[in-house]
Order: sequence, then structure tokens, then C-alpha cells
Amino acid sequence: MVEHAENFLALYAIDMDAALEIQSPESWDSFPLFQLLNDFLRTDYHLCNGKFHKHLQDLYAPLVVRYVDLMESSIAQSIHKGFERESWEPVKSLTSNLPNVNLPNVNLQIPKVPNLPVPVAGLSVNLPQMPSFSTPSWMAAIYDSDNGSGTSEDLFWKLDALQTFIRDLHWPEEEFAKHLESRIQLMSSNMIENCVKRTRMAFESKLTKSSKSTDFRISPSLCTMFNVMVDAKDQSAKLCAMEMGQEVKPASGTKQFHSQIDELIEESVKDMIQLLVAKFVAILEGVLAKISRYDEGTLFSSFLSFTVKAASKYVDVPKPGMDVADGYVTFVRHSQDMLRDKVNEEVYIERLFDQWYTATMNLLGTWLTERMDQQLHVYQLKILIRITKKKYRDFRLQGVLDSTLNSKMYETVRTRLTVEEASASVREGGMQGISMKDSDEEDEEDD
Repeated sequence: MVEHAENFLALYAIDMDAALEIQSPESWDSFPLFQLLNDFLRTDYHLCNGKFHKHLQDLYAPLVVRYVDLMESSIAQSIHKGFERESWEPVKSLTSNLPNVNLPNVNLQIPKVPNLPVPVAGLSVNLPQMPSFSTPSWMAAIYDSDNGSGTSEDLFWKLDALQTFIRDLHWPEEEFAKHLESRIQLMSSNMIENCVKRTRMAFESKLTKSSKSTDFRISPSLCTMFNVMVDAKDQSAKLCAMEMGQEVKPASGTKQFHSQIDELIEESVKDMIQLLVAKFVAILEGVLAKISRYDEGTLFSSFLSFTVKAASKYVDVPKPGMDVADGYVTFVRHSQDMLRDKVNEEVYIERLFDQWYTATMNLLGTWLTERMDQQLHVYQLKILIRITKKKYRDFRLQGVLDSTLNSKMYETVRTRLTVEEASASVREGGMQGISMKDSDEEDEEDD
């Protein structure tokens, strides 16, 4: 029976080879045929790796290699072009604006073969019809939440589809199967690395061009870049990780792609957080620069005090400078709310808020230390009290730990402002309701 089956398949091979010879080199319509025949042959004890099965593998191995090569080139080009015109709008925002279109009926029995239209110079190629393939398990998240950008999601989708295609080939020859698996892992690693680096560069560029005043607002695009890192980390674990039992051979130069990408992502996220914290520090520096004009002994400070005292005899003088404090508080709260709402990784948010609070509190402490021998102007004191108290409360509400909130630098700042408040109350006759002490009235104002 085995000999009879091989003879029959040998006759079939003549027609099969003739049909494949007239196929366009850019057509992948024959892959379903390989899957059909290979799935039958590999499960048959007598025909598996027989004469026809070997012939089938020899015939399709170059096609598979060429397909992977072209897919790699196509994905690399799409990454390059995609990031050049990337808007960094969340995928949900983009898809929610698309019109509803009635999709045509698709034959779900067609095997999973991603289409790759590649033009050939000088030739008019009839591109094959786009076959269907199963949606990756993570695809639903693209439409259900604010995930990454259009380019990054398209990349992860293509890599997943290609890996699914290679896996579903069930290549019978072990060495070539391992080669394909390693090739796809290396490709995925390189592509994700490129995506992470381009995202990191775009993040820095966007921050550099943004405002350094309290008018700065965290845009959805900055949050999308954080989410690209979240998705890259998730997909690298799926696309680049080696399976259980797969050995690493240092002599062959094989590397654990997943661990390398994971390290790159962590370093990139660390840099992005540091860049954002530096932006927040620069904004607070701008606020402190404004109130530095009131430093004791300056001409502006003396002139302002004289003008306010003279005017207060005739009219109710509003609180000078409180708009500066209110503007900063509004900026902080808006940034916190946007990051909390749009970034999909709690660990990144916690790390960012911890560093943000610590860095800006250290800046306040340094600014006050530089004026240790000076008495704060009443307007400086009011602004600093408002900023410090609101900062402490807002970051506590965001979940920053007490060990971080009640740092030595915070205690130094609080003590200094409390002493200055007592002195100013005696000197000025009151602080117009602004105090470092907690009060129910101020809590009601916050609400």
C-alpha cells in the first residue's frame, strides 16, 4: 500500500510541479496546497518524510524563504514610512472616526496566509486576492482601549500574522523548522527594537518643542507613546521569547531576543520618565523665577510693598501673584489626570509620580536653602504655601506612598514655610487665610 501511494503521489507530482511553474513569483496562492498535503502526510506514519513528502519540502522551502524575505522588507518599509507621518493619535481615536462599511462575505476556510503585494520592476503583476486569517488574540484590545499608534499596532499585527503562518506550516524537517522559528524571532526582535527607538526619539522631540510654562498640557500623543512601550513589552514576550526546552547556544551566537528587547524597553521608559520629570522641573523653575523678583533687598520688592500698602488705604487690593500659584496647581492636576486616564501601565504611572514629586520638592527645598539668610516676601510665601500644600495633597490622592510624600526635603520645606508664616503674620498682620495649617475651609475650596 505504501508503494502504491507513493506511485500515485509521484504521478500527482508531475501535474503539481507543472502548475507551480506557471505561478507568478509574487503569488502565494499555492501555500494552502502545501498546508493541505503536509498536514495529511505528516500524520501518516508510512508516508511522513517519504519520497513525495521530501519532494514537497524541497519544492516549497525556497518559496517560504522568499516569502519571509519579502515580508521582512515590506514590514521594514512600512515602519519607516509609518513613523515618518505618524500622528501618534490613539488607535481608538482613529477608528472611532471611520464610517461603518458593510464588509463582503469571506470564505473562512482559506488558510492563514498574509498577503504581500510587492511590485516587480517592468512587470504588471496580478496581485492575488487578500485571503483571510485569524485575528490575533490581542487584536480586540486595539478597538476596546486607547492603545498604541497606528504604525505600532500595524507592526505587531503583521508580525503576529507572519509568525502564525510559519507555525501553521508545521514544517516536518526539524532543522529547517528551527531555522524559520529563529528567523522570525530575530526579525520580530529587530522590528520591535526599531519601533521602541523611534518612539523614544519622537517623545523627546515632542517634549523639546512644547511649552515650558504652566500652559503646558500633557497631550494624548505623549500618552500614546507610553502605551506603545506597554504593547511592545507584551508583544516581545509573545513574538521573541523562546519556548520551554529551547536551548541557547552561546557558541552559535544565538541570543535571547526577548530579554534584550525587555531591557531596551525598560531603559527607554526610564529615559521617557526622566525627560518628562525634567519638563515638570523646568516648569516649576519658571514659576520660582517669577517670584524671585520679590527677593528681599531688591528694588522691585521694595517698590511693590510700598505700592500695595499705599493702595490698600483706599481700595481692596486683590492677592497679588496668586494667579501664578493657581496656574501651576491647574497644570499639575491636568497632567496627573491625563496620565492616569490615558496610560495603560500602572507601574509606569507610579514611577513617574514618585519621581515627579521628589524632583520638584527637592527644587523647592534648594530654592529655599539658597535664601536661608533672607526673609521671604509675603507674596513669595503665599505662593509657596499654596503650591506646597496642593502638591502634597494631589500626589497623596494619586497614590504616592507616605514614605515618599513625607521625605526629609518635604519636612525641611514645611518647617521653613511654617516659620516664615509665623513671622509674616506678626509683620504683616495676617496672611489673608493662607496657611500651612490644614483647614476645613481650604478642603472645601479644593472641592
